[in-house]
Amino acid sequence: MTSTASIAIVTDSAAGLPQAFLEQHNISVVPYYVHLGEESYISGVTIDPPTFFERLRASPEMEVHTGVPTIAKFLDVYRDLASWAKGIVAVHVAGKMSGTCSAAEVAAAQAPVPVVVLDTETSAMGEGFAVLAAARAAEEGGTLEQVVAEVKATIPNTGLYALLESVNYALKGGRLSAAAARVGSRLRIQPLIRVKNNSLNLIGQARRRSKGVTALVDKVVDEVQNNPVRLAVHYAEDKAEGQGVLDTLRARLNCVESYLMRVPVELGVHSGPGAIGIGYHIERGESTGLIQQLEERLGRITTQAKEAVRSRLQQ
Repeated sequence: MTSTASIAIVTDSAAGLPQAFLEQHNISVVPYYVHLGEESYISGVTIDPPTFFERLRASPEMEVHTGVPTIAKFLDVYRDLASWAKGIVAVHVAGKMSGTCSAAEVAAAQAPVPVVVLDTETSAMGEGFAVLAAARAAEEGGTLEQVVAEVKATIPNTGLYALLESVNYALKGGRLSAAAARVGSRLRIQPLIRVKNNSLNLIGQARRRSKGVTALVDKVVDEVQNNPVRLAVHYAEDKAEGQGVLDTLRARLNCVESYLMRVPVELGVHSGPGAIGIGYHIERGESTGLIQQLEERLGRITTQAKEAVRSRLQQ
């Protein structure tokens, strides 16, 4: 904690922030529960990514699922931080894909200091970069309102792309239920997904790994363009592949910050072994960011209108 900081930052373990980051920026983490068969673990505490993915490879049919941190866990963290913090900003994984934000909000109502819960609408380091933005604003002596404003400005410019080895785990967890028909029974297809705006979308698929990785990189490059960007490549098992993707992105983009990380355990439950993902934060100017937000909102409205018309025609 720096001498000027008066706002505490809390997140969940789905962001995948390394311990060194947490300590450097004084970020508190509320971890997920992870269940493998009949055994239960705490992400990052009693099980780590290497062990988790080894277990999945050894027992591909094993039942795996996650458990949201309890309200009591959140409240314990808030009470501990209230010993020095005047306020708390809690930055979390996509709210429509997890009950994390809801649990945090219930605990926030009972906290001894003001707590603002923010939904990043994404995951992994898409979420993590919003957390880092909050921590850095707090380190600079930002007020509760200023830290919240910084995170809100960051969220529209963050997201996650990922290439999965198969759709099996995403289908088991219900994460690709809407897109399952498009994949059909071709379970050897490697799906390309995007997590942004509180939704997980299937945006492509590849039969060969090399083509899938190329498509993954191209998607990020197309979105980032010439803007400065903060990047994190998450790999489940193949560090060399992850490093290759990161080197390619560094060569093609204006990276102001970049990292190579493991896929967090709780996300591995839904992505499965062999996954590789890219979390990003694009540093756009205010006007560019506003235009993008308006375009995305217009796109959502257009999609909703089309669905409404289609529904009326089917009646």
